[in-house]
Amino acid sequence: MDPDLSGRRILVTGASSGIGAATCRSVVARGGSVAMVARRKERLDELAAELGDRAIVVQADVTDLDNLAVKVGEAARGLHGLDGVVAVAGQMMTGEIASGTPERWRELIELNLVGPLATVRHALPYFPETGRRDVVLVGSTGALTPMPGVGIYAASKRGLEAAFDTLRLELAPLGVNVSLVKPGMFDTEGLTLEGIVFDGDVPVTDIPYFVPGGTPATPEPLADCIAFIMGLPDGICVNELVIRPTGQLNP
Repeated sequence: MDPDLSGRRILVTGASSGIGAATCRSVVARGGSVAMVARRKERLDELAAELGDRAIVVQADVTDLDNLAVKVGEAARGLHGLDGVVAVAGQMMTGEIASGTPERWRELIELNLVGPLATVRHALPYFPETGRRDVVLVGSTGALTPMPGVGIYAASKRGLEAAFDTLRLELAPLGVNVSLVKPGMFDTEGLTLEGIVFDGDVPVTDIPYFVPGGTPATPEPLADCIAFIMGLPDGICVNELVIRPTGQLNP
């Protein structure tokens, strides 16, 4: 079943790379339009040139709360409304709590928890009153399996899951679909040394991440799953989706 997203207007955060960029490609390939939100404008410009007229660039930092509402409004005007949000922007942190830096914890929680929720809060007023409407929050399997060194990251993603549970109940009477996608390890910048925040001592662990020979998967199949969720018939919602590479064991 290949979803038809013709006429859909989706705001995607974290759109300059990885899961966010792949989601933009998947939405446009299925007939939808995207407002691509991220900090790195040059990356967004390159993606917009690739995707064409149904992709617009909105440079924004989801942690800049004073400016976020303005930028979401800019996205809505550029697409003549919104009927979907995919909140991807986030970052990985590793390091022991006992030697970590609380100020950096706050920064991560602002990005991984407050940012997605603030984006949704500012986007909802631009949703129509009827028709298919979707809020997709991107969590992590890191919130499911306790592991040394990822406590703060897991806390930010578990917090997002708690907010998702409430948001689903709050928006169900309005007919708005709310989904939480929990990816495992996919081959994105977030898994590189440059993309991970190292804070505090990084514990040594013998917990296996993959079966022998297993590796992270490319983000395109994950993005296609997100597109599938948004392409379901109105009145049907995938509330939670855990998706990992087949060979991933933990988390």
